Amino acid sequence: MIMGDANMYQRFFASKSAEGAKFATKVLIGAVAAAELMIIFSAWVASSMIPDAEVGKYVLIYASHKFLPTFLGAIMMTTIVGIIISTADSFLLVPATTLMRDVYLNYINPNADEKKIVLLSRLLVLALGIVAYIVSLGFAKSAGFFERALYAYTIYGAAITPTLVAALFWRGATKAGAVASIITGTVTTLLWKEAAFIKNIIPVNIYNNMDEVLPAITLSIVSLVLVSLATKKD
Repeated sequence: MIMGDANMYQRFFASKSAEGAKFATKVLIGAVAAAELMIIFSAWVASSMIPDAEVGKYVLIYASHKFLPTFLGAIMMTTIVGIIISTADSFLLVPATTLMRDVYLNYINPNADEKKIVLLSRLLVLALGIVAYIVSLGFAKSAGFFERALYAYTIYGAAITPTLVAALFWRGATKAGAVASIITGTVTTLLWKEAAFIKNIIPVNIYNNMDEVLPAITLSIVSLVLVSLATKKD
């Protein structure tokens, strides 16, 4: 899922040279591997202390609140919130930049000066933030702050990651396949979380124990491959 993280690509593109980006990639792989192992170990230890399966997705948050000393718990909670906020910033900046570069500068005002581009980009970030807030109220009415953050990241990861990975490693991927993958990943996540009829189709024990990212990213990959093969030009 991290291959679809906009934060990562923003850091690479900010590098002064290709060599710097390559070095950053190597450091990232090592840092992510170490961080993920520590997270997994912490979650494993914490889950053994928590009998309630309902808090499984938020075990580190729960553990920092219930088990750690106040000072350490506050540091951990601050870190978690900081990660969410920084990710949200990137999730707003990426579509704003895309709209400016791919739509506004290509079709509306190709000769716009830098000051106008910066101003409109900032206004777009604000507008997209408002839209995201309204959407979160509509699709995650009963969810709290952390649940909504996880919900957003699941949609983003399931929709974007397969297409990004295919763009980097599979020459057979097509534009139609990418669009189908993004739509399928998004719709599957929303239906799995929001549509009541899904519970009537999927056995209860499977539905309750399966994270929505699994069916979403699976169907996203399948649609990417099938549509790309169907629309591939010889």
